[in-house]
Amino acid sequence: MVFQTATIGLGVPAEYTGELVRHQAVWKSRSWKVLPTMAKIRKLPYYKIAKARLPFSKPRWKCHAGFEGCIAINTPQTVSYQRLAPGEVAPPSKSTPASSGSTAGDVAAVRSETEHQKSTAFGKKQEPKEFRGQQFMELEAEDREKLPEFDLQDIPDAMDRMGWPMAAKLARKWFKGPAHVWDDDLDSVQPLEDKLVTLDWALRYGSVKKRLNNLLQMTGSKNAQAVLKRKLLRHASDTFQRAASTKPNLDLDTTDFVVDLRQFHLDWHFQKMEVSILDTTEGVLVLTDLSGALGNFVLYAAIGRAHLNGARYFKYDTDPQQFCMDASASVTHVYIYIKDNYSFNDKDPSRSQYLGHWNKRDMITSYYLAGNDIAGQLKPSLRRQNKDHNAPKENFRLRSDYLPGQHIVDKPVDTRRSLFSKFQAKDVYWPVYNRSYNEWRKARNRGEDFMIYSKPQLYKLETPIIIDLGTICRPYDTTSKKP
Repeated sequence: MVFQTATIGLGVPAEYTGELVRHQAVWKSRSWKVLPTMAKIRKLPYYKIAKARLPFSKPRWKCHAGFEGCIAINTPQTVSYQRLAPGEVAPPSKSTPASSGSTAGDVAAVRSETEHQKSTAFGKKQEPKEFRGQQFMELEAEDREKLPEFDLQDIPDAMDRMGWPMAAKLARKWFKGPAHVWDDDLDSVQPLEDKLVTLDWALRYGSVKKRLNNLLQMTGSKNAQAVLKRKLLRHASDTFQRAASTKPNLDLDTTDFVVDLRQFHLDWHFQKMEVSILDTTEGVLVLTDLSGALGNFVLYAAIGRAHLNGARYFKYDTDPQQFCMDASASVTHVYIYIKDNYSFNDKDPSRSQYLGHWNKRDMITSYYLAGNDIAGQLKPSLRRQNKDHNAPKENFRLRSDYLPGQHIVDKPVDTRRSLFSKFQAKDVYWPVYNRSYNEWRKARNRGEDFMIYSKPQLYKLETPIIIDLGTICRPYDTTSKKP
């Protein structure tokens, strides 16, 4: 219209004006038919942890949206499982396909993952979306046959680069161990790790110290006292029955039992506090080394020291006669420790847990509270409530428009931070799920699930917990007249 108005304004003869208008109409018609064939790839927002730039400032989530968004990629390529596991011996070359260097199990696992992604990436031909009033068509993803390789074992190095050394150590331990799958039983015998994670280390992050204080306050709850009574009564009865003295020492100190952490936990823990991944974050819900290492975990309180006393007397109206005690206990100290399982089991195998998009350098994530998904058991918008925890529920708003739909989350993405190139190794991120680790385990015959314990630390209670244990007795003929 600008061109037409300007021309007429310059005194173009009327006979040429009509011809010009006609040519403009033809040009518009033709251009409308041509331009829509120039497909545009949809840009998708993603979130990435931005490092703190100023002193005393904290890292933050940064949303990359609009022009800074990423592009989903249709490709038959998958996360690689072909690199040898730590300590794994390469098979003889004659029995190994020259093209891939993979074992039969590796090929099967990779084929499984490949078929899964092919079904989403190449199963259907993309149908461009036409937007009314716009002169382009939009595709959901860009096709690419070959991308820079990313092996699942690259994740620990990426964790190190992100400043997550503990998460990297635990991940390497899992890759190095023999194939072992946790049976989902919290009390079963499992490989045990008790050297890496410490309570002091965990208390440096987020709201973990607050959760520990909550746990100490809950040690005197009604439910906790019921468990305490059962365990202390068992100890008092056994000790009283075995003693011959009329003044047996029934006091309890569990320090000697800490050498066997699993049995110590089964015998003496009486209260717990669940710590969600939200409690491990800093700033505005930014994931930390603790988030990557443990995600959700549990703080436990176990009996540390207890003083038992009460009136002692003989009962002569029974046959046989008995020596009895009206026992009460005063719990003065408790042990606090972390217990968590390091595994990749899915509650619903049809919907494997999303663990973020990774490359060799770092991670990006689908949405603002993806830490919930990384841990594996929380809804993104709701902090998990403990049964005995009276704090109000905390809801958070989040943006969930990144890679909408499970079929697109399965795709690798290209953030295209390079100005003049695409599909660069530093820009391409791969989706990782629990199933990725399970398939890697089948391929490499490595990958050991294990149970994490921190060394129990002794805490003195501000107010001792008093428990009435009732009356305990033993036959009189086993009682020495000596004190």
